[in-house]
Amino acid sequence: MPKFVMRNDYKIIDYRDLGLPSVEVSGTKFHYQDLYEMVGKRQFMTTFELREGSQSYHEFGGSVLGVIFYDRKALNSLEESFHTKQEILRKKIRIDSPEGELSEAKKGDLKYQGINIEDIESISFLPYRKDSETYETGEKKVPDIIEIEVDCGGIDVDVLNQNHLVSKHNSGVELAHYEKEQLIGITLAFNNGSIDSRVLEEFGFTEEDLITNLNIWLSLYKVKERRNSISEVDKKSYSEVKSILSMERLNKVLKELSRAGISEHLGDKDKSVLEGIFEASEAFSPSILLHGKNQVYWDIDSYIHIALRHLKDYQIGDFKQKTPFSYKANDLKNLIEKVLHQVESEIGIYLASSPTSDFTRHGKMAVPYNGDHYHLRINLDGRLVQFHTVE
Repeated sequence: MPKFVMRNDYKIIDYRDLGLPSVEVSGTKFHYQDLYEMVGKRQFMTTFELREGSQSYHEFGGSVLGVIFYDRKALNSLEESFHTKQEILRKKIRIDSPEGELSEAKKGDLKYQGINIEDIESISFLPYRKDSETYETGEKKVPDIIEIEVDCGGIDVDVLNQNHLVSKHNSGVELAHYEKEQLIGITLAFNNGSIDSRVLEEFGFTEEDLITNLNIWLSLYKVKERRNSISEVDKKSYSEVKSILSMERLNKVLKELSRAGISEHLGDKDKSVLEGIFEASEAFSPSILLHGKNQVYWDIDSYIHIALRHLKDYQIGDFKQKTPFSYKANDLKNLIEKVLHQVESEIGIYLASSPTSDFTRHGKMAVPYNGDHYHLRINLDGRLVQFHTVE
């Protein structure tokens, strides 16, 4: 165990000397900054043994397992205190616990209210934490991403997608709007343009929507094209639909760029950035970011809002003042999924409670992940509205 200058006295038993990957620390009184030095800084998974009869003992039992949860402001204060030699006398620590025996309410109390430091009798922890990996260019890699190549030859993707969406709906999952559009489009393609009005009603559509909803037609034509059953008339209509939807995307990007205050006189570098923005927006497809009864998804509006402000390759004008992600643009979806997973149960419980306002994690409740803290907002439909790092 690294040597620190402790503020209080502790008995430390390093079981690694005996071949066991564990360290145990006990003391009559723990200190906020000592806990940071021992287990908080490296986010070691720790068991906190609580004093019998203490308030924390009565609330959470004899022990609590987890990592100490710090917001960005607390981390900055701690790091600064070690340079200024200033003492921080905090009475509580917050703990992010994975314990299955604790109710979600208790986990929330631990994470956002915390336990009294004076109630801690001893701690034991595994002194191991995987360091962040980076690309040669300096951007962080999203941890624990394993890419597996799968041969999908011979698989009917349209039948598979239809069955998947129907299965989710039948199991009580509220489909995202784009999923409903896909399902109606696939069903129309399979039935030569016919569909039962009861199916339309089940998924919130009307017969008028079949005429005006271009995303439904896009889904229909994609199926026909993949099955080589698209007529010349269909091809012409398909091209028109794609052109209209492409123009809608372009207008969304331009509207967002207008908020960036870009100059009419753009340099070559800015023009290159704009080309990248338009290509990325055109290639984007909506997707589910967090699965479950109450799904979280993003669409083109989500992507444009997040990417233009916080992907450094796409920042332009006033958006250059925004906090950029420390990751490559291609890793954005994986990053968001990992961050959402940190508060998955909290999101699920909130969206299932018939809320009247968006789910947010801001300020002291910002979500820590891989050395950064993230603000996020999810609307009542499950759409990711905001996602960015804490400045």
